[in-house]
Amino acid sequence: MRIAILVVSLWLATSPLWGKIAFHSKRDGNLEIYTMRSDGNHPTRLTHNEARDGVPAWSPNGRQIVFHSERDGDVEVYVMDADGSNQRRLTHHPKADGSPDWHPNGKKIAFNSNRDGNLNIYVMDADGGNVKQITRLEFASRPKWSPNGKQIAFEGILNDGRQVYVVNADGTRRFQVSNPVPNAAMFLRGWSPDGKKILYSAAINASVNNSSMIIATLNPSRRKVIEWEQIPVPQMPLSTGAWGADGKSILFAGKRKDHWNIYRFRLRDGELTQLTDQPLKDSGPHEWNPSLSVQPQRLLPVFWGEIKSNRLRH
Repeated sequence: MRIAILVVSLWLATSPLWGKIAFHSKRDGNLEIYTMRSDGNHPTRLTHNEARDGVPAWSPNGRQIVFHSERDGDVEVYVMDADGSNQRRLTHHPKADGSPDWHPNGKKIAFNSNRDGNLNIYVMDADGGNVKQITRLEFASRPKWSPNGKQIAFEGILNDGRQVYVVNADGTRRFQVSNPVPNAAMFLRGWSPDGKKILYSAAINASVNNSSMIIATLNPSRRKVIEWEQIPVPQMPLSTGAWGADGKSILFAGKRKDHWNIYRFRLRDGELTQLTDQPLKDSGPHEWNPSLSVQPQRLLPVFWGEIKSNRLRH
C-alpha cells in the first residue's frame, strides 16, 4: 500500500490534473484544431495544412482526438494523438464522412455520411473498419454517444423539422428529445456526463443570432423527456456547444463585439467565463475529463479516480 500511495503522490506532483478542451479555430487564417487547458490557458495548434480541419472529439482516455478534414479533397474522418502527431485517415469514401464521436469504451466511432445518398449516422471500429449504417432517414447528423454507450443522440429531419433524437446503438427505438418551437431548428450539443440530460440549442430560422440553449432531462427507460429547461445564457449569438467535463457547466461559442470566442457558463449560479480572446472564430469546444482516464499502472482504480475527481471539484 505504501508503494501504491507513493506512486500516486509522485503522479500528483508531476502530472497536473487540468482537463483539456479541444476546439477548432480560424485564428491563424484557416480552420485548424487546437487544444487548451480547461481554464483557457496554453493554447496549442495541432493541425497544419491548407484544408479545413474541424469538429474534434477526445478519445475516452484523452490520448487521441478524432476529427474531420477536407485535406484529401472531400470530408473524411481522421484521428491523431493528443499532441497532434501520428495523424491518419480512418474513412475512405468519395462521399462526405464527418462529425465523428468516440464511444465511451474507445472501441467504436460514430459519424455522419451521405454515402447512401442521404446524410445518415454510421458506426465503425476505432481503426476505421467494420462500418455499419445506423439510421435510414432523409437527414440525420452530428451523432453523440451516451455516456454508457447504449444510445446515440443525433439531429434529424422528420415530421417537425430539424429536431434532436435518441436511438439505441443499433438504430432501434427512436424517440424525440427536443421540444418543437415554431420556425426553429434544433442543434444537438451533447450529453451530460451522467447521461441523464441532453444539451441542445433552438435557433429561430436556423440563425445563430436568435438562439437559446436548452437542457432536456430524460427518462431513458421510458424513452421520453421529463422536462425542458432554457438556460439563462447572456444574450449573444450562440453556436457550437457541449457539456463541461465537470457536469456543472456548459461550453459554447458566443459572439461579442463581432468576435466568436469560447465561453464556460456555470449552471449553478450563471457565472460566465470567457476562455478564448481572438479576433477570428474559435468554436467547437469538447472537453476531456481527466478523472475518467486510465490510472497509472492500473493501481488503485477506485481511489485514484476519487483523488482526481476531488481535485477537480476544489
